[in-house]
Amino acid sequence: MIACNFARRNGGFLAALILLMAGCGGGPPMGKVSGTVSLDGKPMSFGTVMMQHVEGGQPSRGEIQPDGTFVMSTFHPEDGARVGENRIRVTAYSTQDPRTNPGGASSGALGVLVIPEAYGSFGASGLKADVEPGDNPPLNLELTSGGKKARR
Repeated sequence: MIACNFARRNGGFLAALILLMAGCGGGPPMGKVSGTVSLDGKPMSFGTVMMQHVEGGQPSRGEIQPDGTFVMSTFHPEDGARVGENRIRVTAYSTQDPRTNPGGASSGALGVLVIPEAYGSFGASGLKADVEPGDNPPLNLELTSGGKKARR
């Protein structure tokens, strides 16, 4: 009797929950993206790479490691970036430099931008990548101190 009452009272809720969960997890198609960032031919040792699909949506983010490498993440660690054309921006602030600021920025201040400002904008950086499903070839971002003469 108790089991029947539970099923009768909560059956609609359980059915709705199952339908709701069935729609979760789809998300846009993703491709694994990693690579390197250099400035004037030397690997950058800190900073952030961000990718934004041309149609919008959640941007991808990768932290530049001391050896200049990065791995993009969007929804989950190292899941990559959305498949299709993506604009790229790169930022590197003095507070991100572990050599001069080992604890990171505690006040929330970004500090001084240490690469040309144009690279920090999806629209102005001139950096783009076409992301394919699955594993993609390494993305090598070659920045210059002069600004927008970057290669990808």
